[in-house]
Amino acid sequence: MLKVVKAQGQGIVSDSGRWGYQHEGVPIGGVLDEFSYRLGNLALGNPDNAACLELMGQFDFVCAKPCRVLFANRGAQAFLNGKPLLCGQLVVLQEGDLLRTRPPHLGFWNLLCVQGGVDVPEIMGSRSTCLSAGFGGFQGRALQVGDELHFGRQFTSCIQAGIRLAMPLARSEHSSQLTLHLLPGPEYFELTENSQYLLAHQLFRLGMQSSRMGYRLEGSEHPLSLKQAVSLRSHAVHPGLVQLPPSGQVVVLLSEAQVTGGYPRLGSVLSCDLWKLSQLGAGESVSWVMVDETRAMHLQARHEHDRKRFEYAIECNKAIGNVD
Repeated sequence: MLKVVKAQGQGIVSDSGRWGYQHEGVPIGGVLDEFSYRLGNLALGNPDNAACLELMGQFDFVCAKPCRVLFANRGAQAFLNGKPLLCGQLVVLQEGDLLRTRPPHLGFWNLLCVQGGVDVPEIMGSRSTCLSAGFGGFQGRALQVGDELHFGRQFTSCIQAGIRLAMPLARSEHSSQLTLHLLPGPEYFELTENSQYLLAHQLFRLGMQSSRMGYRLEGSEHPLSLKQAVSLRSHAVHPGLVQLPPSGQVVVLLSEAQVTGGYPRLGSVLSCDLWKLSQLGAGESVSWVMVDETRAMHLQARHEHDRKRFEYAIECNKAIGNVD
């Protein structure tokens, strides 16, 4: 069990999301980095959908009952009794230990997985927090000082304490920008030829008007424009959809996006790339690569291969731990 003794920022309970209720106006929600989240749960011996904590800012927790935790996000910044912790390393907390998180080196959110998962009620098939409607997660709100977080019981194997896993990195260590693949959408060809060129060749910086609902990406040279005004009826939208508001600055919808919209749809970020946006920081840049369906399927298959490689490494470390 962990008790919150300091909360400077926003901390929420998350899992893989609330699927199947979008027709009732309920957003999917869930973690921004589902790739790392699932690997963190696997390393701890949790079910795929075990609830975790997403923490933006600085949080202090005191351990009230021994537990095992792992920071799954690449670039996590955390300290145990003042000593730095590394992402991908299973840590056994003892009663009285102080666990502190600070803003990560990549992106905005630390992803803290716990053995057994955060024990909160399941609502509409998910334990994720829906802040916009005030339900799910921990009493439908962000974490506050004094909150006590209990975890489910867990008896399955996990990796050995002290072993560090190499968690996914969204970009090359030598690259200053994030590259995302985009499958063209219904209104892509409504862009002017110059805007089609700009979308594929200029950099887009993460703007200040961004949230878990969507990231606004501002063109480094010029905003995008359409050949002529397009009037659309309200339509269903989903995480990963790239919209073009009147400002000409693109918006990528994320996990807590609304379920309907009316802006032109330039395309969709491939599902195998969407997690990478969790490692994008303020002012950092994105470049787009346009792909067709054949290329998209190839990239998805390559991502599945990478996922299995990570999972194999985790299972091997579990075996080593069990021998000991």
